[in-house]
Amino acid sequence: MVDIRKIIIIFVIGILFSVLVFSTIEAVYPQPEWEDYCKMNNIRAGPITVKQGDCAALDVPIEVQEKCTEDHGYIDYKYDSVGCAESYYCETCQYEYDQEMDKYNQYVFYISAVLALIAIFIGLYLPAKKNSLNEWIGTGFMLGGAFALFFGTVRSFTSLGRYTKPIVIFLELILIIFLAYKKIGNLRPDKKK
Repeated sequence: MVDIRKIIIIFVIGILFSVLVFSTIEAVYPQPEWEDYCKMNNIRAGPITVKQGDCAALDVPIEVQEKCTEDHGYIDYKYDSVGCAESYYCETCQYEYDQEMDKYNQYVFYISAVLALIAIFIGLYLPAKKNSLNEWIGTGFMLGGAFALFFGTVRSFTSLGRYTKPIVIFLELILIIFLAYKKIGNLRPDKKK
């Protein structure tokens, strides 16, 4: 008969371990903030009431537009006190932020994968024969490691390279199949005995 306490302990350990992994990553290596890259310099309090014909047109040369596009930016404007564009510049803050987020997500993947593999290793080799509670705790660590690995992969999936994605998913699938044979296969009674 299935012991509900065992299932609850396994799931609680698994969830708490995965939360511990990501809260530790956030404490040690905080996520980049959008405001640190894209300053909102042109925001003023109050409505802007400018008639369309009151502002002089500000033409941006095609060479400047093309160079800005090459730099992964867009043309933005600085406005005067009445709301008319007085100058232009190439805004690349979103691209810089996206680059930093990709780097951050890759580090989250690497760190969570290492911690997940440590938890799975602990779960596999925690001596269950010495204490039956170790089997529950070990299974909880393996589940927590699987959660941390899964969520770390999901978090960084778009940051991984084109060829790296299927390799990572294949290796994770092999790991889960190995765990199923190693741990779950050992829990079923052998019919031959």
